[in-house]
Amino acid sequence: MPATKFSRLDINLIGEGDFSRTPIGRVITWATTYGRYIMILTEIVVLLAFISRFSLDRKLTDLNEEIAQKQAIIQANADLEKSVRMLQTKLSTIRILIITGSSPVTVLGDISGSLPPDVYLNSLEISQTAAKMTVNAGTTAGISTFLATLQSNGRFTDIELGDISAYQTQGAQFDLSLKIRESLAKGNL
Repeated sequence: MPATKFSRLDINLIGEGDFSRTPIGRVITWATTYGRYIMILTEIVVLLAFISRFSLDRKLTDLNEEIAQKQAIIQANADLEKSVRMLQTKLSTIRILIITGSSPVTVLGDISGSLPPDVYLNSLEISQTAAKMTVNAGTTAGISTFLATLQSNGRFTDIELGDISAYQTQGAQFDLSLKIRESLAKGNL
């Protein structure tokens, strides 16, 4: 019978005999039916992984650019950050001085207020509990007035006179150390 236009022609290379029942025939039959679906599914997964790689590469590039921008911002603001941290340190020191009550400025004011006209300070060190100074005085009356004024001030105790040197042009130079009362140092005036 001649082939018509719409007739179907089937070609079976495996054969219809006993070959499909042998172990090799079963493996080949399984590979041609189910293996095909496994291969197609594997190719789809590979294509999806390949396509998603472009998206992941773009995200990685965007993240790297964002990190670079933020690093530039941080580097640009490094000086400001340093200034702010220094200011915070100074403010915490000032806060401690305010809380403790007796500030070195107050002690300095008391000492400078006790100076007679012919007496002046060469050096001065003030801590929370003590003060040390080197003093120049033009006359002995200036020295005695200065010491009497410091002793009458209720803030200072244990006033000790140290090395005294006399000069013809400058008068006398001496070391002086004193302690600041604790009750006053804490602000209980």
